[in-house]
Amino acid sequence: MKLLLCLALLLPSVAPAGGLAWEKTEIAIESLEGGGKVPGELRFTNTSGQNIRLRAVPASCGCIAAKPEKRDYAPGESGVIPFTYTPKRKWGTRAYRVFVVTDEPGHPYELRLIVTETRR
Repeated sequence: MKLLLCLALLLPSVAPAGGLAWEKTEIAIESLEGGGKVPGELRFTNTSGQNIRLRAVPASCGCIAAKPEKRDYAPGESGVIPFTYTPKRKWGTRAYRVFVVTDEPGHPYELRLIVTETRR
């Protein structure tokens, strides 16, 4: 036990590097038959100590189009990625993914859109 405590004291502590903190990682949207495109927003804050550049925002379906307001965000700066969902006329609830690729190391951020299409 003493050995583990000594090792813990010798190892450097690593604080989280931060990154983009999302207001929501899952967003529910509804589409009524004949209602047209549905807008939405992905809101975030750069919680890291360095600038973060958004490189791309691909989605798992061509029915979702997302484009950042801008590409570069300073530490502490908040941002919005507007998106639109084009209804597919497939009634019911489905889940889609939006990926936010940045210049940070590692994998992209993955956000979920839960879409419910309803007939009138």
